[in-house]
Amino acid sequence: MKRKKTFIGFLSVMMLMMIAAGCKDKPAASNDIHTSPEVQPVVTAVPASQEKPKDTVTDPAVPSPAAPPAAESDKVAKTSSDQDAGANPDGGSAAKDGAKSPAGKPKIQIDSPFTEAKPTLLGLSLKTGADEIKQRFGKPKEEFSMENDADPITVYDYGYFMVGFNGKNELQFIDVRSPEIDPGLNGLKLGDPAGEVTKALGKPDSNTSVVMTYKAKGAILKLDIDPKTQKVNSIKLFGA
Repeated sequence: MKRKKTFIGFLSVMMLMMIAAGCKDKPAASNDIHTSPEVQPVVTAVPASQEKPKDTVTDPAVPSPAAPPAAESDKVAKTSSDQDAGANPDGGSAAKDGAKSPAGKPKIQIDSPFTEAKPTLLGLSLKTGADEIKQRFGKPKEEFSMENDADPITVYDYGYFMVGFNGKNELQFIDVRSPEIDPGLNGLKLGDPAGEVTKALGKPDSNTSVVMTYKAKGAILKLDIDPKTQKVNSIKLFGA
């Protein structure tokens, strides 16, 4: 009986020892509850202006935008101050800004300038023959007829000036077309200010805001004035 109690007691001790050993191997529950929280890294917002610019990747398949065209003002060249005035076949103003004189400037020789007693223009007198004009200036750039007049006029256009002949082939009028040639009016040229007219030719016989005329022996010298610029834009000598 005593041995049986002793054996039971021994078993009880062994069981208690095994239970104690099992409790040591199991992690305490309190460790799961009181574990320190994980520390999160602090993120600081950086303003957009301080952010490092990102590298731009260029797609070779997409063409780069074309550079803006140069100012138009750069393409543009300077206008020469001595630019020619072009001829106007309809008899209008020849001194137009930006118009160019035709090539082949004729040689003008003034042997006798304009006077009331001996009216000339470009050194030419009225009633000069057509053949003499051709000998002096060569073949005209253009030749045409004015058929509307009772006495048809044949016109020789030399670009810088035009001359007209009546049915007898006598010089009937002279029309200066370019400021590059000297008309023989004491230094006055096409495109000069209207105030220079009286200095060169004296007081006109007729003077309006647009026309100044000088009566001479068998001829009339007519100067048209541009009302906007107040410059001479036409010089003509024709039979009275």
